[in-house]
Amino acid sequence: MWPSQRGSTSKAWCVRNAQPKPIYVAPFKPEPTRWQRPGPMNLDDWVNFYKWCQVNAVPVERPPIPRVNESPPTYERIPRMQKPSKPVVGWTRCESGGSAKNKEDQDIFCRLSKPRWHRAKYQPPPKELFPYRPRLAYQPRPRPEPGRPADKPKVPCCFQHEDVEAEFWATVRFPVSKSARKTMPSQKDCELSKPKTMPPKPHCPLPPEMLDGPPMRTKMSPRQWRAHLRRLKFLSQPSERMLADLPCFCDRW
Repeated sequence: MWPSQRGSTSKAWCVRNAQPKPIYVAPFKPEPTRWQRPGPMNLDDWVNFYKWCQVNAVPVERPPIPRVNESPPTYERIPRMQKPSKPVVGWTRCESGGSAKNKEDQDIFCRLSKPRWHRAKYQPPPKELFPYRPRLAYQPRPRPEPGRPADKPKVPCCFQHEDVEAEFWATVRFPVSKSARKTMPSQKDCELSKPKTMPPKPHCPLPPEMLDGPPMRTKMSPRQWRAHLRRLKFLSQPSERMLADLPCFCDRW
């Protein structure tokens, strides 16, 4: 069995709890300044505030920083700057410098840099013009159709008579695409294909005209009839402004 440790444990507990408890000292709270106290400031507070501002809130005048015009950097003054490497002789075409061998190498470089077969500048062909086809919503993207646009008709330079010219333009025909032959025009397309009529078609149908006469009157209720009589009585009276302008003959009677 394990040895009993009750005696040592109880003794340590007694020593630990027999010590006096530390005295709790509340932290020192300084008296709140005038800026921490609620309420308006009195005259003395404002005087102290202005005195504090004259000492601590005045801008400090600092002397201007003198500017020194430094000389441009040189290789001797700045050791980390590297001197430019010497140019390679022979790679630059120069008439005054270089040996004969360098000039021969330069001529070889110029000859090898040129193409062996000279070709003219490529001129792209003009783009084919297709009729404008807007892309409709929820429809496949329009593609160029073979045969469109149709070739322009060959027009003679002159006509012998006006009738010949009119007959020529009356007999000119253009090929109709396959998609146009298979399509079914909608009701709106048929309406737009017709010539415009004046006056334009109304958006909403108009009521049938009353040819027999004026519309029949509806019978008034007793309340409406009394209001109508009251309105007629008021309208039959003369204007107050006109009565005021008329002379008064009450004294004659």
